Amino acid sequence: MDFFEQQDNARRKTKFLVLMFVLAVIGIVFAVDLVITMLVANMGNSSEQFILPSLAWAGDHAGLVGLSSLGTTGFIGLASLYRIASLNGGGGTVARNLGGTLVTPDTPDPLRRRLHNVVEEMAIASGVPVPEVYVLEAEDGINAFAAGFSPGDAAVAVTRGSLERFNRNELQGVIAHEFSHILNGDMRLNMRLIGILFGILVIGLIGRTILRGSRHVRISGSRDKGGGVAVIFILALSLTLIGYIGMFFGRLIKAAVSRQREYLADASAVQFTRQSEGIASALKKIGYDNHSVIDNADGEEMSHMFFANGVSYIGSLYATHPPIDDRIRALDPNFNPEEYMRQAAQHAKRASKRMAEEAAAAEEEAAQDKRSAQDQLQRLMQAALILTPEGVSQSVGNPSEAHVQHASQLRREIPEQIRDAAHSPSGALFLTLALLLDHDDSIREQQYARLQEFFRPQQIKQMTQLHLTLAEMGPQFRLPLMELTFPALKRRPPQQIDNLLKLIQELIEMDGHVDTFEYLLSRALMVHLQDAEHPSRVTARRSARLAGSVRELQMLFSTVAHLGHENEEQARKAYQMGMHTLLPNAGEWPDYTQPAAWIADMDKALEKLDKLPAMIKETLVQALVTTISHDNKVTINEAELLRAVCAILHCPLPPFLYE
Repeated sequence: MDFFEQQDNARRKTKFLVLMFVLAVIGIVFAVDLVITMLVANMGNSSEQFILPSLAWAGDHAGLVGLSSLGTTGFIGLASLYRIASLNGGGGTVARNLGGTLVTPDTPDPLRRRLHNVVEEMAIASGVPVPEVYVLEAEDGINAFAAGFSPGDAAVAVTRGSLERFNRNELQGVIAHEFSHILNGDMRLNMRLIGILFGILVIGLIGRTILRGSRHVRISGSRDKGGGVAVIFILALSLTLIGYIGMFFGRLIKAAVSRQREYLADASAVQFTRQSEGIASALKKIGYDNHSVIDNADGEEMSHMFFANGVSYIGSLYATHPPIDDRIRALDPNFNPEEYMRQAAQHAKRASKRMAEEAAAAEEEAAQDKRSAQDQLQRLMQAALILTPEGVSQSVGNPSEAHVQHASQLRREIPEQIRDAAHSPSGALFLTLALLLDHDDSIREQQYARLQEFFRPQQIKQMTQLHLTLAEMGPQFRLPLMELTFPALKRRPPQQIDNLLKLIQELIEMDGHVDTFEYLLSRALMVHLQDAEHPSRVTARRSARLAGSVRELQMLFSTVAHLGHENEEQARKAYQMGMHTLLPNAGEWPDYTQPAAWIADMDKALEKLDKLPAMIKETLVQALVTTISHDNKVTINEAELLRAVCAILHCPLPPFLYE
């Protein structure tokens, strides 16, 4: 799947959403106007005949019609804005509203620990921060979803039924499906859809509320109030019927947006795991062994976000997902429902034994043979790295099975001391600071002196131990460790996060010479933390134009070229090749400039370049690869620097594989 194309498609889908929303609002406004004009025309009507207002009548009462239209439109708009604002907490808010319970890495339950491990592996393989992990404890059906505006505030949730009934392959397939939604922009699109739909559904909710109240009044009210109660009853009934119009449009919109993207996410899951059996088996269990219905009252509103249909539909027209059988056959063309049911009946007889085996397998996962993982990882690290512009850009947001396997090995190779620190709130803070300590002894002593103003001697000692261990691990672990520490870091109070970022800035500037990778690592962390603190800011980013970003491109490409080449002449040529990829006419871009006092300029450059359209970012990534690989030599440091830049630009790049 092409990340940049999918991002662009998601943006176009957003425009489609707005168009459908406008059409739905027009229909609802017309219906409300019709009801109000009929009520006004018949108020005080002494005849027994019902008066249907004509166009002439509406023209004579244009003020009433205009006020009704404006009021209805404004009400729908405000309702949508209110719902969107309620989602500003990000994916975790959605998961908790649906009854989700946070799963922590230190959970003693083997099934929940297996779930967390799978999510961590998929995050490392994708090059994104580890999302929050939730279990919907009250939901017995089999389902899952990903929610959030960006990877920085994402949450992945599975139902208790999924946790208990899926084996590891099935769970990995479903989680890979949800990560496809995170990477391809579907998750952000789904969040917008929740807010938009609430506006066109809320009128029906009001109608039903008034209807219940009017029934109570009719029962307890006196006869002389009967006429007024009847009007209220008719109004409530009309609003309820209009609400069903909104529900009709809402379900049509959800179905139009979601169905094709579910097929794409299924296909991506197969690419991530290199086998279709896991996700196909999960779908078979939903279709023939269990169900996917969500009992929570918000299931209707969130149904388009789930792995499978979260609510029951009458007829396929309204279904937010393709039919289960169609999804299964797309993955397994030879699927035979009768044969599956026969085998399922046989397996059910051994259910208790199988569950015990699954639990034991999950428990044993943490104790896998580290020696074989270490040997394989070392072979990978000692091999040559080959980068091509097209290969790298195609890899963005598009991890393969090899990336997942590499991530699994990488995660298992992390020493227990480092892994424990990454998963704890205080340890994650110390590990982040240890990642940014300088390798030069004299500079590091200056950094320690500054840190002693904030931390106790025992805490400084812990950072020192972490730094020594990190020095033995190699640069390929730095970004994955940042991704692992992220969930613990973002749970700290906003003021503490701000203080941390300021302290990091001081540490990397301590000697007056900023290490480029340390700078980029800190900026990638800052971007993700800002996304987590203000999730909706990602949707508010305005688009920048390539022609208006020439100075920012000069800063970025000059810095990358300077870092990766032995002399300024080579750096100049590398810079020119990269800029030519972006802007073929030489007169369109300025000459190479050796970076000096570049931090403030680079901050502004990266912020602006992040606003470029997705398809332009694809060419930008290819141009960066052209610059880095100009000397036909790509070091691990250069490769990880490229990954850090891509993380800042919201173009998640999986770990590089070595051949």
